[in-house]
Amino acid sequence: MDGVESAAEQLERLIGDPMAGAVRGTVTVITVSAPEGRARYQECALALRAEAEGLAAEIVETVAVIDRRHWPRIGAVLPARISRTHPGTVEVDWDALSR
Repeated sequence: MDGVESAAEQLERLIGDPMAGAVRGTVTVITVSAPEGRARYQECALALRAEAEGLAAEIVETVAVIDRRHWPRIGAVLPARISRTHPGTVEVDWDALSR
């Protein structure tokens, strides 16, 4: 862990952030809503399976604003940070959709 990540983790712990002590893992897209209309950025409702070493897999339902050009597909696996202390709390790296 570099200095910036260490400082960020300490700050998360100080303010009681549920992501304090989160671990790196992945989420797999289980369900995804279809884009509607032609707007470039749209809300996308998803069900994700969050997994990380040492944690039980958890199903998470969320809504994210996604660029229509990089709409997620069922089965896509994305990197994420997963909370150890708050089951179902995740930070997904949505930018991975465009890579």
